[in-house]
Amino acid sequence: GAFTEPHHPDFFSVTPLQTLKVNTTFDGDYGILLNYEFLGRVLGKAIYESILVEPQFCLPFLNKLLGKQNSLDDLKNLDPEYYKNLKSLRLMSAQEINDLGLTFELHESATTTIELMPGGSTIPVTKENVIQYIHLVSHQKMNVRGSRQTSAFLNGFRDIVPAQWVRLFSAYELQKLISGDDAVKGIDVQGMMNVMRYSGGLHPSQPIVQWLWQVVNEMTPDQQRKFLKFMTSCSRQPLLGFGSMVPAPCIQQTRLREDDYGNDIAEGSAIGNVRLPTSSTCMNLLKLPKYTSKEMLREKLLYAIESAAGFELS
Repeated sequence: GAFTEPHHPDFFSVTPLQTLKVNTTFDGDYGILLNYEFLGRVLGKAIYESILVEPQFCLPFLNKLLGKQNSLDDLKNLDPEYYKNLKSLRLMSAQEINDLGLTFELHESATTTIELMPGGSTIPVTKENVIQYIHLVSHQKMNVRGSRQTSAFLNGFRDIVPAQWVRLFSAYELQKLISGDDAVKGIDVQGMMNVMRYSGGLHPSQPIVQWLWQVVNEMTPDQQRKFLKFMTSCSRQPLLGFGSMVPAPCIQQTRLREDDYGNDIAEGSAIGNVRLPTSSTCMNLLKLPKYTSKEMLREKLLYAIESAAGFELS
C-alpha cells in the first residue's frame, strides 16, 4: 500500500501502459525525497527477502534501478503514443515541420515550459535539427524529469541491494524479481497443492479440502490470481514456484458460524451468520470456515476474493 495510499501523496503515477512511474509533479519538492528513499528501501528489502510485491513499474524506471541511461527507444515503454508521434517528425518534410511551429522547449503543463537547450524557446525546429530535437525531448522525459525522486529511491534501494547484484538483469527480469512471473496466466494449482499445509483439524483427504481445490481449478485465470492475492497479498506466483514461499502456504479450518460480534457459535447450530473465508497475508494463511457443500464454499470464496476483503475481516 505504500506505493499508492489514498490519503497520502501519490508518489507514483500511472503510465498509459498501466505501469508506475515517478510522479513528476514533485520535481521541485526536496522535502519529499526522504519518502522516495524510504520506498526504495522497502522495495530493496522485499527483493532481498524474496517477498513479491504487486506494483508493476515502467521499464525506464527499472533501467534507472539497474544503473542504465534511457534512450529514445525506451520511450515506447513509457508512452507508446507519444513515442510514435515524436518519431514521426523524422519522416516529415521541411515544410510540414515548419508548419508545426515547434521550438526547442517542452510544455510540461499549462504553466510550465522547459528549454531543451540554452535559449531553446527562440530556436525553431527545422528539418536540419529535428533529430537533435527528438533526442533532447526523449532525454528530458526519460532521464531528467523525476530524476531527483528516482535518485532518492535508488539511494534507498541500494542501501539493501548493491548495484553489482542487479547489473546482470534486464529491466524485464528485474520486474519478475520484484513481482513474480506475469507470463503464467493463472496459477500452478497442482504446484500449490503439493506444498500446501493444513491446520485446525484439516486433512487433504477431507471433502472440504477436495472441494476447495476443485473450485480453485475451475476458476478463471483472473479469479485464480485474485485468490492468490487474497491469500498472499501478491497476485503472481513466486519465480521458483510455491515451494519457495516463506512461510509455506497453509489452510486453517475455522467454525462455520459466528454471532454478530464475530464470536464462534457451536458446531451444528443453525443460528448465527455464515462466515466468509479470511486470510493473514503475512503468514500466507487462508482461514476456511467448515462449509457443508462445494457450492457454499464456491459462493463464499468467490465473494471474498472478488471484494478483496479478507484481511480486514479477520
